Amino acid sequence: MNLTAANEIVVDENDLVEMFLQDIKPNMVTMATAHVIEQYNHFCDLFLFSSKIDVELAATNEDKYNAALIDNWYIPEHYKDIDARRWILNRPMTHEERERVMAELQEFQDRGMMPLLNFLLYMVDTMRENNIVWGVGRGSSVASYVLYLIGVHRINSMKYNLDYKEFFR
Repeated sequence: MNLTAANEIVVDENDLVEMFLQDIKPNMVTMATAHVIEQYNHFCDLFLFSSKIDVELAATNEDKYNAALIDNWYIPEHYKDIDARRWILNRPMTHEERERVMAELQEFQDRGMMPLLNFLLYMVDTMRENNIVWGVGRGSSVASYVLYLIGVHRINSMKYNLDYKEFFR
């Protein structure tokens, strides 16, 4: 659960379950879709809980929800300030790898996912600093050469000719 500047609570479905179980009634919540709040209120009615959310929903604006999540990344400020694009492009790579990286970075940019790269830089650094072991790679993420360069996984998608578009489906 995150707070925005206006003390509006940004929640996901798990947060709503916790609020329901603890009989917490928020003043205003922001979610990507209103149907989850409608379901929450239905269960409050069904089980006679008083924690129904009866305020005007701020959940009708998906862009507002996504912006609030991006603004509330819980990472140190210096990771938020890293130019992930520059960090990645400063890695040693061949011309072919650079072309692939540029195409992937454009996908991240087009989808508004650049802050995710900052978070992943923080996550990988934190895991390394704390000697936390993570897997070789899993799912469609191994198709991303950018994630390989950051260290999220250890599968060189260029070597295995994996299409990065699989990650962005």
